[in-house]
Amino acid sequence: MSDNPGNLSLHQRLRFLAKDSILYGGAASFNKAFALLTFPVLARYLSVELYGFFDFLNVGVGLLAIIMVFGQDSAVARFFYDHKQDRPRQEIISQSLVFQFTLLVLVLLPLWFLANRVTTLIGKPGVSDWLVRLILLNVPFLVLINFSQNILKWTFSRTKFLIISIGSTVFTIGALLIGLIWFQFGLNELFSLFLVSRALFGLLGLWFCRQWLIWPEDWRFLKPLIYFALPYGIICTVSAFIPALERTFVVKYLDARDLGLFGAGAKIAVLISLPIQAFQVAWGPFSLAIHMEQNAHVTYNHALKVFTLSIVLLVMALTTVAEPVIQFLASSQYAGASIVVFPLAMGFALQGLSAIVSVGINLSKKSYVNLVSYAVYLLVSVVAIYSLIDGFGLLGVAWGSLFGRLAMSITESCMSWRVYPLPWAFARITACLIFVFAWCATGQGVTLQAGIIQGIIFNVIGLAILIPFGLLTLFSQQEREQIRKWAVNQLGCKQRAVR
Repeated sequence: MSDNPGNLSLHQRLRFLAKDSILYGGAASFNKAFALLTFPVLARYLSVELYGFFDFLNVGVGLLAIIMVFGQDSAVARFFYDHKQDRPRQEIISQSLVFQFTLLVLVLLPLWFLANRVTTLIGKPGVSDWLVRLILLNVPFLVLINFSQNILKWTFSRTKFLIISIGSTVFTIGALLIGLIWFQFGLNELFSLFLVSRALFGLLGLWFCRQWLIWPEDWRFLKPLIYFALPYGIICTVSAFIPALERTFVVKYLDARDLGLFGAGAKIAVLISLPIQAFQVAWGPFSLAIHMEQNAHVTYNHALKVFTLSIVLLVMALTTVAEPVIQFLASSQYAGASIVVFPLAMGFALQGLSAIVSVGINLSKKSYVNLVSYAVYLLVSVVAIYSLIDGFGLLGVAWGSLFGRLAMSITESCMSWRVYPLPWAFARITACLIFVFAWCATGQGVTLQAGIIQGIIFNVIGLAILIPFGLLTLFSQQEREQIRKWAVNQLGCKQRAVR
């Protein structure tokens, strides 16, 4: 199959998208699943309170790394496909990397010398100047890993991408297991271990991308890269800031145990972001590669409908099994953490859907319009969490976050349609989402009032109804017939293969 999806038929394009979703996205999701894979070990070897604080610090590391990248990954991706020759592509990549490391020096160096003040500001037992500096040392290598993964993805370097994505996760999990089980690591040792792993794979990723790295000649791409990346930098910072904000509200208005419970529930909810990321990793280059084709919008809508049905089914399934899964992985100490799973998971799903619909913003190169939707996201999240936390506790934090993401998704979809109109099937998507919202919110009420078993039964019934409802709501009769023929064909192929 061609490496350029623009030359393919609709059926071949969807196969191309599915293949890259599994390959690139699956590897990236496995890397992102690191937090979930380590959750059972950390939850059992650390107290609920210490685990919550570890989770809080780790979110802070990720936030710093995203601030340092500041949208450059999106900028490189957009301008990379404007050129066919290697030389301008090398200039774009190299100038972006120089900018990111300049930002690293300007931000992290002062923080290094002010570590004692940061320690005082955090004001928690066990946080030393050395721990703060360890966290800062992790950031440049996280930036390198992010940089190399993106370059390898956009250049379709599949094997090298897999080495960085999966290798770093496997290495860290193995070392973490040894450290916690045999040596009873504390926070300093844990972040030292992360530093070794991130340095190793960050430098290896840089080596894999060496053919794209040169010393820039005239810096002519730097200005447009910065201008294009600026809105995305703000957007990514806001996206990473919200999880830190959620935990900050919990620390301020609830207690240390609630912080641990929220962190545990969030780890289960993040499962839904794995298939979302898998799809988005492939969607980026795919959507850009075909956007000049006449029937691109047909492909876009097919992808949106399939993604919508798949992701809401996963949200409902995850909500159904959340409580038993948490208690199995982490023990009964974390009972009750599942109340945050549906709102957080549904928020991730909405963000994934808006990323598809907002492709028009990227195609129009008017990335600054995203600032409106993310300003709405931040404002609504803060107001909703603050308003709900006093009366509903952890549940209020989670639903406040969901309301913020819902407001952002609606605003972003509207803004995308204004700058680059595409005939999206908004009515069909909305009907399906309303059903899931109503059913799962009711299911959460059933769980709180009647018990976990009754809530699980209610959600299982919802899953059984959602499949036919989703097919009827999202797809036309002709599309359903095509799906049926495809399914029959696939089943026939498997039966012939078995014979």
